[in-house]
Amino acid sequence: MNDNLKLLILGDLYLSDEEVKREMGKISAMNLHDLVYSDNAKYDWFDCIPEAKELLLSISISSEQLAKVKLLSGECCETHFMIMPNWDGEGEEFDLKCFSGIENLTNLECLELLDLSKVDNIEKLLNLNIKEISSCEGLSPDLERQLREKGVSIT
Repeated sequence: MNDNLKLLILGDLYLSDEEVKREMGKISAMNLHDLVYSDNAKYDWFDCIPEAKELLLSISISSEQLAKVKLLSGECCETHFMIMPNWDGEGEEFDLKCFSGIENLTNLECLELLDLSKVDNIEKLLNLNIKEISSCEGLSPDLERQLREKGVSIT
């Protein structure tokens, strides 16, 4: 599974799965943000904290947990702020480039606030039961037409 896709999945599961919330809480309790905020900071203000990203990506996600995911949102604040405490929504650090593994999100209903322009296998969206795509960039007119024909609301 693509790292940035997994971060989005963890962001949704943080809100719906106690096990993931607990694991993310353990990472948060490590105060890794001090690597940016302390007087002797290891990283600059807008840097990512690779230690936080590595720990988040090490969280196991079961197929039952994947089935809980209904939303992938670019406003995945919990995971993004753990990795980049001063994340402002700009930059490409969290952009999706691949949908490998998205087929495991059997109950995915909505994509919102995502830049999909760099996703190399974006046609995988056609094989999902998505109901809504909201404020997403990067859908080609042809793919948008095909999704609308499947009943996907695109706003």
